[in-house]
Amino acid sequence: MQSFDLSNGFVPAHVNVQLLKPSELCYLRISSLADVSDDVLKVITKASINSSEVILSIPSEDFGNEILRTKFFNLGIKGFSLRLTHTVEKWLKHQGFGQFNAGDRDIIDLYKGYLNFLPEDKELVVEFQVGSDTRILAPTITGLYELGARWVVFNIDGEPTLERCVQMRDVFEYLKIRSCTRLNVYFPFWKPGSTEWDIKTQNTFSGLEFVHIDISNRCTHSCVFCGLYSPDSIEEMKRRSGGEIPEQLKKHMKMEIDSDKCFKIIESLPWSVRYIQFGGFGDPLMHENAVNFIAAARKRGFEVEVLSNMEYLDDSEIHDLHKLGGTGRFDLHFIANISAGSSELYIKTRPKQTDKNYQKIVHNVSLFSKLRQENNDNGVNFTLMCVVNKLNCLALLEVAQLAKQIGCYRLWFKPMEIHVFTHESYLPSPELMKGMGKISN
Repeated sequence: MQSFDLSNGFVPAHVNVQLLKPSELCYLRISSLADVSDDVLKVITKASINSSEVILSIPSEDFGNEILRTKFFNLGIKGFSLRLTHTVEKWLKHQGFGQFNAGDRDIIDLYKGYLNFLPEDKELVVEFQVGSDTRILAPTITGLYELGARWVVFNIDGEPTLERCVQMRDVFEYLKIRSCTRLNVYFPFWKPGSTEWDIKTQNTFSGLEFVHIDISNRCTHSCVFCGLYSPDSIEEMKRRSGGEIPEQLKKHMKMEIDSDKCFKIIESLPWSVRYIQFGGFGDPLMHENAVNFIAAARKRGFEVEVLSNMEYLDDSEIHDLHKLGGTGRFDLHFIANISAGSSELYIKTRPKQTDKNYQKIVHNVSLFSKLRQENNDNGVNFTLMCVVNKLNCLALLEVAQLAKQIGCYRLWFKPMEIHVFTHESYLPSPELMKGMGKISN
């Protein structure tokens, strides 16, 4: 999400809508539709070209002007955010105490009337200037939600003090009780501190941001720390089932997502999503359409992360994926589970693998680095992951040297997890851990 405040009538130096992603919401605040400068108009026009989701935040009365709103409808923007202030004092004067669940009828009726002016392809949302009294805020939002509003913005001044946060928690609790399940609520993302407001008020209405998609359970590796494919796990499954892997488990190990379903999921994700991670119980790159899934996600402008052992790509696919990377470190990012710094150690931690497998992986990751270095640091980045266990815990320096050699962005030493009880035998003993301490010194 990008937000730019143009309400002073000029374009600040940091505003660059050329960098907008197709899937990214661009929220532009302007003082009025009536006095938009040529420079501001150019920004709005460019934003509508670069992003399919552009919302103009305007005073509510501007939307009542047919000539003005029609002019901006034709720019191709997604919709308008009406800036409104709900005033409890006004409400009390008209309604008296009690009946708070009715909400601010003036705002609800105004919104309902403005919906009649709205084309089918446009959206109408509300930006509330939130005061110190929030008693009718939640009922008002509920009334808007019942009319079809799917998100609102709280323009709230000051710091998230305990008293204010408790007030806003009550607002969110009311919205939950009223089953506003498809509602998105945002604190002002054009101001610093919006994340702090989300956390302290326990805002769970702020929209989906991170998505994980399991695309394949298939894998040809035999990592000793894997809960499904490690030799110990396989033998234990056979022992419990009379010497054979159960048919149900065999099916589970072959499961992959249907390609059409995955493409539909990627296409249907809302603009609030920033990041997709592709994984699975196996290796996601085993799926025949893995590269196409990544391409579809990048086309929508999402950051993409892939969990992989990095063996299954050929050079042609690596070049294709390189083109899908970008200037950001996490535009397209792989977590490469190598867990060794030499062929010998690699084979120890993966008993079914060979030196040929290891050299293929080092080649693949090195080629990604080479392409990125040749293109001004644009392209695919990766983290080298090392699952620390008793077989590799005294050779972590080797892993670090490999990470430097192949040019990875980050190195992650991940403690081994116990997926099945047989994994306990691969935990570093106290003696080995003392040895690790000596190495670090």
